[in-house]
Amino acid sequence: MSTESTLALLKEYHDAWERGDQEAGMAFYADDVVVHMAGSGPLAGTYHGRESFTRDWIGRVADYTDSWDVEGNDLLIAGEDGVLLMVRETWTRGDRAVTTKRLGSYKFAGGKIVECYFNDMNQAEVEGFFGDLS
Repeated sequence: MSTESTLALLKEYHDAWERGDQEAGMAFYADDVVVHMAGSGPLAGTYHGRESFTRDWIGRVADYTDSWDVEGNDLLIAGEDGVLLMVRETWTRGDRAVTTKRLGSYKFAGGKIVECYFNDMNQAEVEGFFGDLS
């Protein structure tokens, strides 16, 4: 993939999340995507496959929170097979909220996201917010 096509896919992917269209956002993941979530909280770990990531991370976060807003991103590095960017997200639950800047590394192949690494810049605060997630 060219850098331009990688950036176009990433823009479409983030546009879906920013408009709250989780189904469209998840469609960008390859069936065998591998997603690495940093930290030691209940959502940390490596997720193998779109179904696992969708059910065990995205689904759990969506069920736990009252709102989940993606507020834009800043491109840091882009190449033919991947992108590194900073994404701003806010989650609310009742009267609690947490906003994070999440560093995301996306690797692309065949027009799909095949591997991601995510790390919140305020990892401890995010883990505290999700601390009672079961």
